[in-house]
Amino acid sequence: MKIGEILSGNKGIDASNTPAKITVIGNNSQFTGNITFTGTLKISGTVKGNIEANEDADAQLVLDQNGLVEGDITAPNVLIRGEVNGNVHSSTQVEIDASALVTGNVYYDVLEMHGGSTVNGSLIRNMGKTAGLLEKKATKTSKTEDNSPNSASFLQSIDKSDKTK
Repeated sequence: MKIGEILSGNKGIDASNTPAKITVIGNNSQFTGNITFTGTLKISGTVKGNIEANEDADAQLVLDQNGLVEGDITAPNVLIRGEVNGNVHSSTQVEIDASALVTGNVYYDVLEMHGGSTVNGSLIRNMGKTAGLLEKKATKTSKTEDNSPNSASFLQSIDKSDKTK
């Protein structure tokens, strides 16, 4: 079987660039544990654990329509057609297809999201920063704002300015 046949239908993946580095988790497979990969990882089965690309700037994760990941995904290029229950961290590009369901936050530099896709979480643009640092900063900021007596909402600031006139 040729690599092009394995990846057929994946418009975002160029099989000619990574012919020797493709890992496939098939339809009826279930993998439990963390995965570290280089090259391309195509998931058509179930993965229960975190998935991380190993210092490969061209690494690509393809989650097929039948695929399920229960854990966090960290890879430069991510194409999601299946279901993810966890956060998605990308330093380059995330493509969320119409059939995708993501329950968790999506950290990205470039996002392509098709109509019909579902994300139950936040979409957070990295802007050149590391996704993990953004997550920690967001948590600290929300805790600080909740406890601060001087934090005013937009509506409160409008009410205050109306009273001064």
